[in-house]
Amino acid sequence: MFRGQKIIALCIAMMITASSSFAFEHLKTLKEFEKRIKKGNVIIEFYAPWCEPCKEMKANLKKIDKKRDKIRIYQVNIEKSQDIVDKYGTPQVPAILYIKDGKILQGYIGLKRMKELKSDIKRYFKTKAVKIVSKS
Repeated sequence: MFRGQKIIALCIAMMITASSSFAFEHLKTLKEFEKRIKKGNVIIEFYAPWCEPCKEMKANLKKIDKKRDKIRIYQVNIEKSQDIVDKYGTPQVPAILYIKDGKILQGYIGLKRMKELKSDIKRYFKTKAVKIVSKS
C-alpha cells in the first residue's frame, strides 16, 4: 500500500468510527427488543425513513450524552418491525418510549424538542442534569 493509500484508509476508518459512535442500534425483532429493554434507562424512538420530524428527533437524541446519563437509545423502523409495533408501538411517527428496567414509564407521539427531551430524561430517569454532547 502506498503512503497516500494508507492515509486515505486511515481517514475512512476514522470517519466510520466517528459516525458509528453517534448511530443508534436498530431493533428489528421482538426478542431483540425485549432483551434490550430489560435493564437500565432506555429510550426507544419509533420512526420511518420518509418521516422528516423523525430525522429531527434523531438529531436531538444524538445530542444527549448517553454515557454520562446512563441511557441507551434504540430505534425501531415501523416499516420493518411490525411485531414490535404491534406490541409496543404505534403506526404514528415519530414516537418515543421511556423505559426503565423493562417497565414502560411513558410514551409520546410527535416530535420532542431538546428542552422537552432533557426535562423528560430528568423526570423519568431521575438524573440531576442532562449533558448535551453537541449544540449543532
